[in-house]
Amino acid sequence: MRLPAIWSDHAIIQRNKPIVVWGWCDTPRVMVHATLGPVSAQAPSSWDGRFMLRLPPLSAGGPLELRVTCGKEECVCRDLHVGEVWLVSGQSNAEFPLMTFTPEDPLDQTPQYLQEGGEDPLLRCFTTFDDALVNWPDQLPPGSSWQLSSKETAPAFTAIGAWFALFHRKHFPEVPVGIVHSSWGGTPVCAWTSRETLARRPENRAMLEADDLAVYKKEAWKNLGTRPSFPDCICEDTQRFEDITQKDPGNKGFALGYAREDFDDSQWKTMTIPGSWLTQKISTHGSLWVRREVTIPPAWANQPLMLNLGGVDKHDITYFNGVQVGATGKDFDTQYWLTPRHYPIPAELVKPGRNVVAIRAYCFLYDAAFTGGAHAYSLENPATGETIPLADIPWKAWPEYAFVPQGGRQEAFNPVCDSHAPHRLYENKIHPLVPFPIRGVLWYQGETDADREETTNLYAMRFRDLIEDWRHAWGQGEDFPFYYVQLANYQASHPENWLKIQDAQRRVFLDTPETGVITATDLALFEPLDIHPHDKRSFGHRLFQLALRNLYGDTSVIPQGPTLDGTTREGQALRLHFRYGEGLCAKDGQPLRGFEMAGADGVLHPAQATLQGEEILLSSPQVPHPTLCQYNGKVDLPEGNLVNRAGLPALSFRQEVDETP
Repeated sequence: MRLPAIWSDHAIIQRNKPIVVWGWCDTPRVMVHATLGPVSAQAPSSWDGRFMLRLPPLSAGGPLELRVTCGKEECVCRDLHVGEVWLVSGQSNAEFPLMTFTPEDPLDQTPQYLQEGGEDPLLRCFTTFDDALVNWPDQLPPGSSWQLSSKETAPAFTAIGAWFALFHRKHFPEVPVGIVHSSWGGTPVCAWTSRETLARRPENRAMLEADDLAVYKKEAWKNLGTRPSFPDCICEDTQRFEDITQKDPGNKGFALGYAREDFDDSQWKTMTIPGSWLTQKISTHGSLWVRREVTIPPAWANQPLMLNLGGVDKHDITYFNGVQVGATGKDFDTQYWLTPRHYPIPAELVKPGRNVVAIRAYCFLYDAAFTGGAHAYSLENPATGETIPLADIPWKAWPEYAFVPQGGRQEAFNPVCDSHAPHRLYENKIHPLVPFPIRGVLWYQGETDADREETTNLYAMRFRDLIEDWRHAWGQGEDFPFYYVQLANYQASHPENWLKIQDAQRRVFLDTPETGVITATDLALFEPLDIHPHDKRSFGHRLFQLALRNLYGDTSVIPQGPTLDGTTREGQALRLHFRYGEGLCAKDGQPLRGFEMAGADGVLHPAQATLQGEEILLSSPQVPHPTLCQYNGKVDLPEGNLVNRAGLPALSFRQEVDETP
């Protein structure tokens, strides 16, 4: 018998909703029993051994134990709590973790998160591993699991999800919070939508037919070239993959003595760990050895220890005093780059005084780094709980083998494992989670769809369809809040498309019940070259404010910035109507700016904006018959200063107006 990965130790279960437990047993048409704390249910397995049981809702609390039995088969999940469960999804800004590879990097919010209360056993995160195969899997890839929030695990948590959960825990301390994180960087909205929903639209059918041809005819996909698409897959044509990166050629450094205690590393370079050996200019991709001495106190001699390391991007072989004590990853494995290592050290290797830790890391693609926060690197005495930090001084580093992946960040494109393909990520990273009950969704995506005019123009339709698709999958309808981020400012290659995506996100909010959207034009104002805004704490806080007002009923909260809800003509002027326009004003006390108008010729001119209560009158002497108005059209450095009483900035927009004067 087996349960899906989402049903495992430490899971958070959605309160006040029916609880669905499912899985597979070896015996068809046999009764399956499930008990969760005070509630229980039973149902027969199907002809293929699949079963599904529905237990009545529970209120917040725990710990509980889930016990599922079928004859002599049994599965047990322990340390379960009932609380609030939120799904975080989208592309890289949803995926972006609390940590970074370099401790001084302002993107690293782990220390602040932990300081504010992030070490919380009732705040937990479940992260799905990446896969995009054409196989409609019923289960997630191995490794997807629930993690308690601690200094060891939190650095790898989705940053917006972790901050949202932390604010939730602070406001409702009696309610456990679980974040189910399933995102993938650089992916379009159509990849996250089911095939059935996409196929309902004639606009999508050519895309679906092209993908079918690429997937199911081998001769069609062998020569399709390359595109940015992460190759976390089984590739039949291995040679094409090796054309742009390289498999580990083998451990040569061990024979050269790089792991030995008495090896002379005085000529080696110095490296800060955690950190990237690319950005520190130690080496390129390939294998890198790092070493450092650690002084063991006499009281620790001949005692078993634990060597704790952050993730290694991608593989490692680790030694203590010349003896291998652990290894993680091989070949083209990509799933371990954020996985902390915990390697036991036998007592007979531990001596007082000088000892040596040596690590052989191998990275064949992307960042080439020792990941995690500095606190993740330590030597621990389990008997006493004492630790010796290992990130306190620079390590010695030396490249064993180096190469440069061909084409930079262009990875092998194989359509059978393409994260850009329509419906592929829905099938691999969303479908296996259904019908585990959740409260709602936190979504951050859209950057990839701004790359091409075609996807930009279809974004509003596809995004609206995605929301309805997921609501249908979970069977919750509008009782399924969907909160998301309007794209932050960025020096986009197609700024007009960027603004169109931002406006599409605004229009989806207006048209779709139980949604909410936050803007970030003030949170990324000085980062126009960085597509990943640094202040994920504020993103998490604003998303929680949406939930606090719209879901939990705190009417004192203004949940989002002024949102254009429509326009009416007044002579040669336009009157702008807003939702959440309470206390409209200019943030800096200056005249309102950032507004533009255009007539039938499409030429934009600066417009004068006059506040009139919770509305704005917009006019321009150069545009007597306006057909278009927009706000924050400079998507890299937006000038707009319109806020509401809560100080939240207005959402960017591009609104067409009826041409009739």
